[in-house]
Amino acid sequence: MQEKNSGRRALLRGTAVAAGAVVAAPFVGGASPAEAATTSGLPWVGPAGSGATWEVNATAGAQEAINTALNAVGPQGAVFVAAGTYTVKAPIVLLDKQTLVGAGPLSTLLKAGSGFTGGAMVTTDAASNNARMCVRDIGLDGAGLAANGVNLQIASKPAPYAPDPAPWLCRVFVANTTSDGIYLGGTYSGGQREFKLTDCRVEKAGGWAYNLQSSDGFVSGCSAQGGASGGYLVGGGNIKMWGCKAYGTGSGAEPGPAFKVASSRATIVGCEAQDTYGCGFEVSGRGSTLSGCTADSTGVGAVGKDRYSAGFYVDTSVVNIEGCSYQRAGGGASWLGADGMRWALYLYNSPDYLSVRLVSDPNRSVPFQGTVFGTAGTHSSISVLG
Repeated sequence: MQEKNSGRRALLRGTAVAAGAVVAAPFVGGASPAEAATTSGLPWVGPAGSGATWEVNATAGAQEAINTALNAVGPQGAVFVAAGTYTVKAPIVLLDKQTLVGAGPLSTLLKAGSGFTGGAMVTTDAASNNARMCVRDIGLDGAGLAANGVNLQIASKPAPYAPDPAPWLCRVFVANTTSDGIYLGGTYSGGQREFKLTDCRVEKAGGWAYNLQSSDGFVSGCSAQGGASGGYLVGGGNIKMWGCKAYGTGSGAEPGPAFKVASSRATIVGCEAQDTYGCGFEVSGRGSTLSGCTADSTGVGAVGKDRYSAGFYVDTSVVNIEGCSYQRAGGGASWLGADGMRWALYLYNSPDYLSVRLVSDPNRSVPFQGTVFGTAGTHSSISVLG
């Protein structure tokens, strides 16, 4: 039976290679790390004595073995990091079109250790034109030492093709950073343009959980908990988001929201803000659309803090919003010193060309004050039921 299974694995591997596919190492049932890496066709990094292609020297830090592996496989190469918790003492640097893959976001965990130097745990050279990197199935714990979990930037047009750098992050877990958990940007027009973030989670970031300064990106199924500056800073143009959530975010004299939509022409669908220290959704990106979004007990809730105590806050024109905005009994980020929502909708400086359709539960509780604060321009249609 063992020989039969071995033959079957070889056959499957050969079929996958012929089709141009890679069999993901984490899903080879019952396989050892060496078998999993071999079956996937990936060179791998593992602990000392594991027989890995590159073994980790705990004194030097795992980044030494991982960077050596990435440099060895070169552009378009992929490296698998076996399950385990590894200390890193400097950034892991991705090259052009490389893939860094772990056994799962809670199985392969890279943790910043004492003496960590450099900004992000996984990064690119900000002066480079490397692009289309992929990071998946890996956990990054900044341990209060690393500024970012992931920081991908691009400074010039990608050399081998154009125009979009397009990195992919899938099932990446980031925690305990001193600044933004995940940052995408760069001085190249549009930054890491056409990026894709799927099923990622950031918690306890010292800045924004997600700081997206790149354009034309796609974000789905992500979550944010405890970003000090806020949940998602949607700063690039034409970003599309759906099915994302933020809670327990925001702090300070100017509390950050769960979602700050600064991107022009952004589309946010089916997202939720819950129990935050700042507003649920702040919209400053002209031409943006929010559809089916929920703000649940969001805001400081204190008297005189109305500007930071709304479900939806709008300070720009040409915006379309449809959703629900309500205060639950006992809702609010009490552990952050916040009581919740005072206004379902807050309009600043009379924005115009607004179409807003919100529902607010009529059985709301304190600190709720009313449905709409402020006024809209004459070319607007505002309806908040409740």
